[in-house]
Amino acid sequence: MTQTQPIMTALWTAERTLMLLCDEAVQDPVHVYGRALNQAVWRDIGDTEVNEYLETPKATFMAAARTSLAFR
Repeated sequence: MTQTQPIMTALWTAERTLMLLCDEAVQDPVHVYGRALNQAVWRDIGDTEVNEYLETPKATFMAAARTSLAFR
């Protein structure tokens, strides 16, 4: 097992926790962002810079999370 595997397991667990606790509107963005993080960690993103690759999924997730929390 690599050193990265426990971190990726924690990421997967956090993604599932968010899906359980948050509104449906957050589920797709959290899944897309989690998948993008996974691809970035395993370098499955080609020549793209990591921060550039993660920018859109992160912004989409954060916007959905803020919107969801504003209604609570």
